[in-house]
Amino acid sequence: MALLTDKIFGSLLGLVLGDAIGARFEGLPPEQLRSQFTDKNAALEYSIGRDSLRYTDDGQMALVLAEYLTESSQIDANDLMRGFVQAYEPWRGYGRGARVIIEAFRDEADYEFMAEHIFPGGSMGNGGAMRSAPVGLRFANDEERIWNEAKQAAWPTHRHELGIEGAQIIAVATSFAAKSAHIDPENLAATLLRKCATTVFRNRLEKLAKIKSSEEIEQFGNGIEAHESVVTSLACFALYPSDYRQAIATAIWNGGDTDTIAAMTGALVGAHIGSEFASDFPLNCLERKKQRRLLTICGTFPNVCLTRSND
Repeated sequence: MALLTDKIFGSLLGLVLGDAIGARFEGLPPEQLRSQFTDKNAALEYSIGRDSLRYTDDGQMALVLAEYLTESSQIDANDLMRGFVQAYEPWRGYGRGARVIIEAFRDEADYEFMAEHIFPGGSMGNGGAMRSAPVGLRFANDEERIWNEAKQAAWPTHRHELGIEGAQIIAVATSFAAKSAHIDPENLAATLLRKCATTVFRNRLEKLAKIKSSEEIEQFGNGIEAHESVVTSLACFALYPSDYRQAIATAIWNGGDTDTIAAMTGALVGAHIGSEFASDFPLNCLERKKQRRLLTICGTFPNVCLTRSND
């Protein structure tokens, strides 16, 4: 079974579109969202009804990583960092830590020191996870390779074990999404628990395995830290693996870091079903030059022969 270009396109499109949709509500508490809209679908329709859909640093850095992987079979953190610097557009809303590190690298300062010390123990944010989906597609049949390369993809900006493991979890989940005919919270959690090392993520994945409805997602958090958002996106995906609209609506309905949670959710759904969801959304409002960029990446992304997972 070939990894179809459409699954790559679906994952990248799902990521940048989810990012752009979620950006409209970034930082809002769920209580405020729920006071403004009758339900999650009304919130989704409001966001996609805008004249322009622009993605944030989440989409920008994910596309840089995807482009890097079209030419490289192994991630070098310094080389990848050069790509982040070249594509740096501050107006896209980069977090404070990412801005400092990227600008330090650009200005030939000691960016390694910044990455290690700007936050105590290194960043545990979700910036590594938000961009790691392409790693899962590039090395789709080698779980150990995905785990190792996802660490390298996160390393330029994230040194804390939770920030790194969040990136590794999303990368492995993306591979699983692309290969598996059936997805549910239990089998997704079981796949990730085989690799997960930190107690924080193990506890949350064990809870993920037991959820039955979207009302239970709130327990996983909505913050900018990896452990407060990665499992949230996994839950949105696992409950609606073939329904992009419902998965993204659920992701934004929980408030908080909605752009990143929706971006990760969208990448997973797109990897699972391809781009079939696109016809339901006003893609003419999404940045057109960036859509061409997506197609260019997909046309040059290495083709991978998939081995279907046992469900």
